[in-house]
Amino acid sequence: MWTLELNDTEISLAQDLDVVYRQPGVAVVLEDRVSFGDAALEQTRLHPRQAQTQYWHRLSADPIAVGGRAIKNHADLVYQHLLEIKRLGKLPNNEPVFVAVPSNTTPEQLSLLLGIANEASIQISALADLAVATTASTLARPGRCTFLDNGFHRTVLTRLEINGSVSRTSYSEAAETGFQALIEGWIDAVADLFVQETRFDPLRIADTEQQVFSQVLENVTSCVDEFLVEVSHAGESHRVAVTRSLLATKSSQRLDALLQQIGDPTTIVLSHRIARVPGLTEVLRAAGHEVNVVELHAIFSAAMAHEKNSAQSEDGVSFITQFASARSQDEPTNLIRVRPTHLLNGTEATSLSDVMSNQNQTSNNVRGFCIELEGSEYRVLPMAEVEVKINGVVIDSSTSVTVGDIIRSDSEEFQLIRVIQRG
Repeated sequence: MWTLELNDTEISLAQDLDVVYRQPGVAVVLEDRVSFGDAALEQTRLHPRQAQTQYWHRLSADPIAVGGRAIKNHADLVYQHLLEIKRLGKLPNNEPVFVAVPSNTTPEQLSLLLGIANEASIQISALADLAVATTASTLARPGRCTFLDNGFHRTVLTRLEINGSVSRTSYSEAAETGFQALIEGWIDAVADLFVQETRFDPLRIADTEQQVFSQVLENVTSCVDEFLVEVSHAGESHRVAVTRSLLATKSSQRLDALLQQIGDPTTIVLSHRIARVPGLTEVLRAAGHEVNVVELHAIFSAAMAHEKNSAQSEDGVSFITQFASARSQDEPTNLIRVRPTHLLNGTEATSLSDVMSNQNQTSNNVRGFCIELEGSEYRVLPMAEVEVKINGVVIDSSTSVTVGDIIRSDSEEFQLIRVIQRG
């Protein structure tokens, strides 16, 4: 089964649970070529006037001023990007695809998306609210919650009702914590650090600004607590050490504005994207909110569960805003999780069976946690008086993990991976 997740911060295509494409919804339109995704992101500071970052959330046929030969509007860019995703992800023509979109996607945009996908030979078999589907694979406890997910230009807050199924009741937007606004602040903070420590301002030169942008983005995504940013220009190199706490401080006013919009303490579900924002989970918990972080593959698991449990409709594609919970308290879970096989530390990967067989050895105490197999899932249990984080969130009890999760203990970082042996 194929699943396409259309959040422009991180568009993902997966076959079953195997992610074959994960890149941002960004384009750089030059006279002789159009670049998308990571290739475009690496040029946005070099060609700021040619950079396009709004075509997914502003999807329409309204004309835009770009230099591409076949690019007249945002819909053209979406069409070209979908073709790129198909090509890189090796998605066959007219193969059924489950598509998840943000809650703020309008009916007009949904209709246009269906038409564009058809033109690109992509058969959309189901169209679902991303917040609803993802939360259905994350929470089962009856009640209300708010799902947070950030796109390039705004955070979408989706209010949900859980009662055997997950239903959308309303949504709102917060421009203050969109990805672009956040990273602009982080870049300014890092540039100030360069000026203070090296007397070199990387924002004065497009190439060094691009270097700062790329490195900050990479390290924020990996959720490391401290990292080096190094820029090179005219045969000279400059570097500074950057902490997540510095970035969190820079974003504090924006996070406070988001808190105001959320309102009274409630249950919060964070997408894996927005959970990476430095300081966000800490701010939410300090304000009395219960925070749940969605695992990396949640939407793909939800799509597979939907396909398994839903009958094919002959009435066309409808927009799904109510989704059966895959973690019903009354029924065994049918959520399909990817089981990791190895624990990666630096360049060395140790099989989880070996890790667990050495559970009582000193190495685990040094590591600060142990890994247990409980039923069909692996869990991480903090062992020592060392702060243990999973995907940037501190844990104090046994916590379920899956492929792609990053565990950080003290100054060490580990990642759960799946090694596939073919043949």
